[in-house]
Parts: sequence; C-alpha cells; structure tokens
Amino acid sequence: MTAAQATARTTLDEAVVDSSALMCILMGEPAAPLFITALQKTNRLYIGAATRAEAWLAAFNAKGLGGAQQVEALLAALQVETVDFTQDSLPHFVVGAERHHHKVDAKARLNLGDLFTYALAKETALPLFFQGTDFASTAIENAMALLGYVYSDKGVPQALN
Repeated sequence: MTAAQATARTTLDEAVVDSSALMCILMGEPAAPLFITALQKTNRLYIGAATRAEAWLAAFNAKGLGGAQQVEALLAALQVETVDFTQDSLPHFVVGAERHHHKVDAKARLNLGDLFTYALAKETALPLFFQGTDFASTAIENAMALLGYVYSDKGVPQALN
C-alpha cells in the first residue's frame, strides 16, 4: 500500500468532472469501472457547461447520437450539476492559459476544452476527475488520487490493491 492509499478518503464531498473521465466510461476503457466507482463515492459532482458540450460532441463524433445520449444519461444518473462559465470564471481561465496552454507548457498541454475545466476547478477549489497526464502537471487536485487511486505513466487510473 502506498502512502497515498493509506491516507485515502473513502468519499469526497464535491468534485469537478472532466470530459476525459466521461469518455473513458463511454468508450469502455479499462479504467471505466474505476471512474464509475469513484464518481459514485462523491456527494456532489459538477461539470462546466463548455466541458459538457465538449463531452457531448466527443461522444457524438465517436458513437453518433446514441453516444451523445449515453453521455447525457451518465451525467443524469450521477446527478452531475452543470455550471455556467461566467465573467468570474475568466480570470481562472486566463491564468490557466498563461501557465498551462499547450503552446506554453510542454507537460500540461491544456487545450481549449481543458482550460474551461481548469477554470471551474480553480474557481471552486475542488478536485478534478480526469484521465491523462495534462492536469497532473498543474496544481489541480486529482480526485482519483484523493480516493487512493494511483496513475500509470500514461495518466490512467489503476485498480487499488
């Protein structure tokens, strides 16, 4: 057991969800059951409106209208609340872009969609459910890590031992 797993929480009060976690579930990737379990251990989940639109479009592109409907059904089943991007969000977006945009930070490499998620996580000071290495290179708290999961070098959550 790692030190992180020894101090892991059993639940989270609140967290933000990135489209990468939703797409992992939709595409039936190996970490999908881990994300489902972890998301169900979180009392309140949030997704930015722009990130929700991004997830809808990614699912639509991958699986057609049925895929987009699956993402919407998943968000409804998990009772994920959609949060608007407002003028109060903009400073967090700008800071994220200045520090972590893919043209600035070779490690984080945040794209436009990622920056909307980054802004929401920073504005709310909440941990983030994500897959991949981009957000791991920022100061955003990793919701899966808080629940005791470890990540591969490719940014994929691994099963608890």
